[in-house]
Amino acid sequence: MVKIGVDYYPEHWEKTEWEKDIALMKETGVSVVRIGEFAWSVLEPSDGNFDFSLFDEIISKFSAADIQIILGTPTNCAPLWLYRKFPETLQVERDGKITETGIRGHRCMTNPVFRKYAERIISELAERYGKNPAVIGWQIDNELNSNHCCCKYCAEGFRIYLKNKFRNNIQALNTAYGNDVWSGNFSDFEDITPPLGKEYKYGWLNPSYMLDYERYASESTLDFIKFQTDIIRKFCPDKIITTNACFSENTPDFYKIFKNLDVAAYDNYPCLYRKTENYNPEQAFILDMTRGYKKENFWITEQMSGGFGCWWYMSPTPLPGMIKGYAMQAVARGANLITNFRFKTSVKGAEMFCHGLIDHSGVPGRRFEEFSSLCAEIVKLKIPENTVIKSKVAILYSYEQEYAFKIQTMSEGFSYSLMLHAFHRQLVKAGINIDVIEETSDISGYKLVIIPSYFVTDEKVSENLKTFARNGGTVIMTCLSGIKNNGNACIREIMPCGLTDLTGVTVEEYDAEGNNTVTVKRTDGKEYICKCWCDILKTTTAETLANYSNNFYKGSPAVTLNKYGKGYCYYAGTIGGEDFYNDLVSEALKLSDIEYNDLPNNFEITERENDDEIFTFIFNNSNKVRKLNYKEKLYNFNKFEVKVIHKYKGT
Repeated sequence: MVKIGVDYYPEHWEKTEWEKDIALMKETGVSVVRIGEFAWSVLEPSDGNFDFSLFDEIISKFSAADIQIILGTPTNCAPLWLYRKFPETLQVERDGKITETGIRGHRCMTNPVFRKYAERIISELAERYGKNPAVIGWQIDNELNSNHCCCKYCAEGFRIYLKNKFRNNIQALNTAYGNDVWSGNFSDFEDITPPLGKEYKYGWLNPSYMLDYERYASESTLDFIKFQTDIIRKFCPDKIITTNACFSENTPDFYKIFKNLDVAAYDNYPCLYRKTENYNPEQAFILDMTRGYKKENFWITEQMSGGFGCWWYMSPTPLPGMIKGYAMQAVARGANLITNFRFKTSVKGAEMFCHGLIDHSGVPGRRFEEFSSLCAEIVKLKIPENTVIKSKVAILYSYEQEYAFKIQTMSEGFSYSLMLHAFHRQLVKAGINIDVIEETSDISGYKLVIIPSYFVTDEKVSENLKTFARNGGTVIMTCLSGIKNNGNACIREIMPCGLTDLTGVTVEEYDAEGNNTVTVKRTDGKEYICKCWCDILKTTTAETLANYSNNFYKGSPAVTLNKYGKGYCYYAGTIGGEDFYNDLVSEALKLSDIEYNDLPNNFEITERENDDEIFTFIFNNSNKVRKLNYKEKLYNFNKFEVKVIHKYKGT
């Protein structure tokens, strides 16, 4: 069954509080806790001097209360004695300076001394607790970023990565990168360093070199995870191993990272700023993406419990209904386990205003009562872990596209992520299940596949799209597609390169409009305001659905539809607003014979099912009391309320 739990830091509290805390957890319905991810200095207060007494005791108490445990490897925050003794284990910034201690995550993942000490503490933990039945799994490190350290070990790792890729042929690298430009040829692999310079700009550096650096940085993090996974599996091969994904400036490729882990996991902090009624319209996208990492149900290792303040101004507190509603939204989209961060708000340290379920007073209040209600509902619903989300629609995502657009932004106001969200938002409004999956995934089981801004092309992906359409699927492609090869260099072909037969169009020219607006008019007379980018299209086999109404390319096609084999391919040559994507998605769903709803803004409908049961989740993702007619029945919703309709199949 789906589990609800909390993140707990026994090292932050007097032992006299533990019994009371555990009793309250048990009474509330908590079935799992996550502990230990920042406790290295407690476990090893000095070099080789281990003290597991605190964790022995707390694990024993949780076990006695029949509360399961996820144990973290504490490598995100090495003890200060290690940095003092071996300063080379600290990361090096792009200005060549060693990272100052006092923050977290400042260890170099590749440094051999750090790895020796990390291996020792992980081995001690895994040997001591790995066979304990209360410990059901392990979380590796915490909220890992791509490895952007510039120390000598990481620089050498980057060079080795490039040597392997280019088979030790420096001229092959120079040719692939186009290093004749700006006299940038390398004479030896030893000339290559990570991108240095405190104020460096991505746009001033070779885009091919930068994309390979981002690939290496992600692969380096993947190697760090494998290093830890191998240690844990040696002592406890039957335990679940994961790490907790988050999104940052330097996000690694989590599709690759979770491929060799047992379950995907994510730290879920919905936006609490309330400028409009659309409180958090993109949260559903992130959850669908997390499920797409392994195409399986997932864990939430940190779930929002209160207002946040540490690295920025304090956020507003969650409105009534948010704590329960956003947790249920995660369950609706595939979460099998949720642990709320955190059980009690810390009274010391940098995160003392990162609020947990219980405030500094230690007295449970409104937020804790809402959490208790969540636990009670989860217990009552008894949602089997093997109920899954079955989708007929997939959005294809690529971290490499994200990296490439970070390197070259292309047009003012353009965002790869916002393009993905624009389509996803309309699919949510349609009230259907959606998968957000890796660009290279098998797509044969879907009816509709959307691949926005397919900028850096890959032959396998392109052929998959053609085969999919040829066999009866519908594809939606957009502007900024088919421009570059896998090396992040422009292709000397008519755009969209390698895809003109699928799309039935050629791009005669393009116009980076930025925040200027253009008007696009459908053949039925409806108009849209668009901006950022305009592909000026010429049709070969495609039908024109809409034309540009102004600028020198007035009358040129802007949106087209091409019959390809048994299927179809839409091409949207510009970037529109809500109405633009709503109409495009609605047409594509009809063409793909996919049944859908037309939900009011901020309603979500998701289904989880197995062979016997189906759970339909309806989420009022707004701060308004609302009504919804669904399948000829009127439902009344409180603010941020999720209603669950449970049916047995065949009844």
